Amino acid sequence: MKHEIVCAGIGGRGVLLASTILIEAAIKSGLKAMASDEYGMSQRGGSVVSLVKVGDYASPFIGRERGDILLAFEESEFYKTLTFLKRGGLALVNTRAAALGPSVEAVLKERRIAHRLIDADGIARDEEMFQSANMALLGAFASFGIGPFRREVLEATIRARVPEKFLAKNLAVFGKGYKAAESKT
Repeated sequence: MKHEIVCAGIGGRGVLLASTILIEAAIKSGLKAMASDEYGMSQRGGSVVSLVKVGDYASPFIGRERGDILLAFEESEFYKTLTFLKRGGLALVNTRAAALGPSVEAVLKERRIAHRLIDADGIARDEEMFQSANMALLGAFASFGIGPFRREVLEATIRARVPEKFLAKNLAVFGKGYKAAESKT
C-alpha cells in the first residue's frame, strides 16, 4: 500500500499537526511513512505544505502530478498546490463555497479528480474551536476509508497526540467533519 499526500494550508492552522497524525496513523497500521515540510513564513500566515508518503519510498518529496491525495486546509492553497495531484486523485478543500469556479471544475473533471468541499472552518466554529478546522478536514478524509486513514485509526492517533484539555472538542470537530463528507457522497 502506497499513498502520496499533500497537506497544504497557512501557518497556525494545524497543517503540520494533521500531517503528523497521518504519519503516526500509518505507522500504527504497520506501514512506513515519512514527510517533508515546507514552511517559510508560516508564523505570519504564510503557506505551509507538508508532503506525506506512506509506503516503501526512498524520498519524501512528491513531484508534479504524482500526489494521490490533496488535503487543502485553505481554499487559496488548493489552487497553489493542485499541480501536485495526479489524474484520478482525490482533493478535499476547506471552503464555504458550494462549488468551485467553472474553469476549475472543468479541469478537475478532465483530470478525473474526485473532490469534496467541506466547510471545516464552519464546523470548528460551531464547536467554538476555530483552530481545529484541521480536525474537521481529517474527519472528512477518514470518511473515505483509505488504507490506514480509517476513522478508528485516526481517532486513536488524535487521542494520543492532542492534549487532554482540547481532546473532546477536537474529536467532536473530527466527527462532524466525517459526517459532513459522508453526506456529500
